[in-house]
Amino acid sequence: MKKIGFIGCGLRSRTMLEAFRSLEADIEVRAAADPAWREIAPQVKEEAFFAHTAWYDSAEEMLKEEGLDGVFIGTRCSSHTHYACLVLKEGLPLFLEKPVCVSRAQYEQLREAAEGKEKSVVVSFPLRVTPIVEEMKRIADSGILGKIIMVQAVNNVPYGSVYYHSWYRDPMETGGLFLQKATHDVDYIHYLTGERPVSVCAKTAKLYFKGDRPANLSCPQCPEYHTCRESSYTVKHIYKDDVQGEGCCFAADTGNEDAASMILQTESGALISYNQVFMVKKSAARRGCRLIGTEGSAEFDFNTGEIREDRYFTPQTVIHTFRFPAGQHFGGDEALALDFLNVLSGGAARSDLKAGLESAAVCLAAREAAEAGRFMPILY
Repeated sequence: MKKIGFIGCGLRSRTMLEAFRSLEADIEVRAAADPAWREIAPQVKEEAFFAHTAWYDSAEEMLKEEGLDGVFIGTRCSSHTHYACLVLKEGLPLFLEKPVCVSRAQYEQLREAAEGKEKSVVVSFPLRVTPIVEEMKRIADSGILGKIIMVQAVNNVPYGSVYYHSWYRDPMETGGLFLQKATHDVDYIHYLTGERPVSVCAKTAKLYFKGDRPANLSCPQCPEYHTCRESSYTVKHIYKDDVQGEGCCFAADTGNEDAASMILQTESGALISYNQVFMVKKSAARRGCRLIGTEGSAEFDFNTGEIREDRYFTPQTVIHTFRFPAGQHFGGDEALALDFLNVLSGGAARSDLKAGLESAAVCLAAREAAEAGRFMPILY
């Protein structure tokens, strides 16, 4: 049995434990470090993975006291780099939540700490390892599309209020929504094309999740609690979605843009466009991309579970339909769990730290380009 240490035991850590549980993974949470462990421990005491867990206030103390086989980092985004550097120094296999960093200084710090150890780190990029992306990769690599000259990608997020209700609303914690959301899409596009972007221009806008409600207002304190279309009450009871916080989405202190676009150019000159928006609902959700080549094009959407492949000169259209397993991220979480189990046994990660750093470099440059209003080089 592998002894795992958890740094941060919040929602994402617990979600990934569900993936390990579904695989009947032979692991135990031997130790966990979280400042809120006194509230968390009673909630998980009946779960088999936590049967022998030692709880700590600090990660430093946990790493010093426990003989672990691997570590999972599921803290808030701004501290991912700090804790990753601690674990890398110990030479332990690591599962690291994205984004791997939220600033250029953190990027440089992590890149230096990880040199030569990138394959021992699984970065939480579940979209890369989903069955539908793997099939898109097979299509792209087969040559049937010819030379890829353009990628058109979109992410219309139907649960966008979470980025304004909860701690995610603070861009100092998340690094902004390019690093928070686009990091996934940049990664799977890089995986599909095999090309690194070299330059980027970008724009962001905040047109919906803004307002003049008082700072620090929470939904239950508001007279429109039961009628506001974005209140935590409406999200839970009307939309039947999960609620991750109760901060007012229209208060003066909401951070984060609610729409953004970027244009990337790769080493070969191919163009990538990417757009994300956070106020759509239900069936308006879209997430996926179209690969446009000289011989054909292929597009997919995670939400519909379909790939459409159009061949220009046959002419022929092929539809691939996927039925994703239960759980989050369209089957990707289970694939990530398997990846980490492989690393714990001495294997190499597929979604590794090199991929995490490259995606972060693109998103950091996109953020800088949006602020500067011009194309920026991407520094890896």
